[in-house]
Amino acid sequence: MSALTEIYVDNVVRHLPENTRADIAAEITATIDDTVEARLGEDPQPNPEHTAAVEREVLEELGDPAVLSREYSNSPQHFIGPKSYPLFLWTLRWILPIVGLIAVLANVVVTVATTPDVQLGELIGSTVGNTVSALLTAFAVIAIIIGLGDRRADGAALPRMPGQQKGAWTIDDLDRRDVRGRQIRAEAALGLVFILALATIPFIPTSLLYVGHINHGGTFINPDLGTGWLLGYWGFLALLAVVEIIRFVNASTRPTVAIIGGIIDVAMAVFLTIALLTQPVLHPEITSAPNADIQQIIAAAAIWIITIWDQVSTWRTYRAQQSR
Repeated sequence: MSALTEIYVDNVVRHLPENTRADIAAEITATIDDTVEARLGEDPQPNPEHTAAVEREVLEELGDPAVLSREYSNSPQHFIGPKSYPLFLWTLRWILPIVGLIAVLANVVVTVATTPDVQLGELIGSTVGNTVSALLTAFAVIAIIIGLGDRRADGAALPRMPGQQKGAWTIDDLDRRDVRGRQIRAEAALGLVFILALATIPFIPTSLLYVGHINHGGTFINPDLGTGWLLGYWGFLALLAVVEIIRFVNASTRPTVAIIGGIIDVAMAVFLTIALLTQPVLHPEITSAPNADIQQIIAAAAIWIITIWDQVSTWRTYRAQQSR
């Protein structure tokens, strides 16, 4: 397979679901190679220039890769745009579960802390309502941010729908950029934003979430928590940030980087679990005494759920890259 055919096939499969890309790429590549060989005939040593011209001719007859990809796709991908749709799905799979988990945890902690006699039905009702609101808000924010980014991208690179083309598609219209690399960079950038958000948690006042009356607008973190614990927390985040920066610079998910990132993730989860189970990490005025232990255990469980989800997401990203 020549470099030109590889770029063409990449332009086709980049708009398709990840689990179908490898098979469809192999099918299209075989079709192109067979057609080129048939047109070259029995010449044992074809002229390279003639071979390149035939290959170009075959690719142009296949037409716009975006149109061809829609013939293989079982569902339209027009909500965000073909270029940003894989990033949109990845962001939803990674962010929404975390947002939902944090919303549930925050609602349980605040309700238990502010309600003297908590009723199970009230707790479930408020938790479900607030979690749904948080998920819808997160979905809207993700869609708006990625949608605006898609609009700001080079419009000439977007696939043109039939009827909008000024002329027949030619090989010169082929998008030769490394889309997979750009997607990995975008994922790394989102990871850095998420890490930055986590780093600010010790400074977030309770008044930001309308529970400032509990501790007079103090933070959610226990002010008597040792400095060493905070430095350790920020240290792990700094290491994770380095991993994301490496991914951003290299535009790839190398096995070594993925393994190191996973080790740091697990080590940080162990660190946070020890902190939660050995001392009051949350502000004492927020955690009610009778339920403080349960709240700490819930928080520790949430940390491990997020950690496991992160490992699964990283592994899927690596597998998808290897399949290309």
